Amino acid sequence: MGDAHLAVAYQGGAVSPAGLNMMFDAAKSRPAGVVAPEPKRFEEAGSPNKALETLYSRPSVSTLHQQLVVPVPNETPAYRRTFKIMLANPDKTDRWDEMILRYAKIYKLDSRLLKSIMAAESEFDPKAVSPSGARGLMQVMPVTSAGVGIPASKLNEPASGVKAGAAYIQVLFKAAWKIFNLKGVRYTDAPMWVVQRVIAAYHAGPKFLTKLKLYPSTRSYVRKVILFYHSKVTDLRRPAGVQLELPSYNEAVTPSGSMY
Repeated sequence: MGDAHLAVAYQGGAVSPAGLNMMFDAAKSRPAGVVAPEPKRFEEAGSPNKALETLYSRPSVSTLHQQLVVPVPNETPAYRRTFKIMLANPDKTDRWDEMILRYAKIYKLDSRLLKSIMAAESEFDPKAVSPSGARGLMQVMPVTSAGVGIPASKLNEPASGVKAGAAYIQVLFKAAWKIFNLKGVRYTDAPMWVVQRVIAAYHAGPKFLTKLKLYPSTRSYVRKVILFYHSKVTDLRRPAGVQLELPSYNEAVTPSGSMY
């Protein structure tokens, strides 16, 4: 799951400040296309609480509103070939659709976004393992999986891998809602600049929800996910005719659990 991962601490089902405070400190980087340099630990910059101070208090947060990580990309010939090859193998690309729909509904996410991240991370291979140990369909690091309540030993089980990835994406959306004051908006109605920020954070770590300068590899990753998002590869085709039943408005804008 990206170049760095967060060990998310849960307290009574809610994400604790300690979870966000750890940022990159509990997990190792992994290469994803272009290998990004190791991010600085927040402790090296000063206060142990620098992570939360940076996420929630930095003046530059306001400048991020409506700022896309990458322009909406156009398909290149290479991506068109990739999509054509993948679409020729629906038993692989659509095998997990029912599971994606189930966990998208549980975590109140856009099912297409969930499938797009899966496509970019593992190309739908539940046995995928990265050089640094990220595993499964959603390429979740063991420390992140444990943080959202999924034993690392189960990450290569499709259902557990999808659940861990979806739970972590919801953690990032919850953080974004707090940072950008998006109360009253469903995760499924998030503007594209927020979606891109969440994708970047999934790849490179939670501080990239607000970081103005991103690694080239992170920008490439966001572009890749967005291209999958707009391709037919991430149509939800199986089971046939099933559509995600969105939660009610009141339920969606006040998701279970809170940041604190």
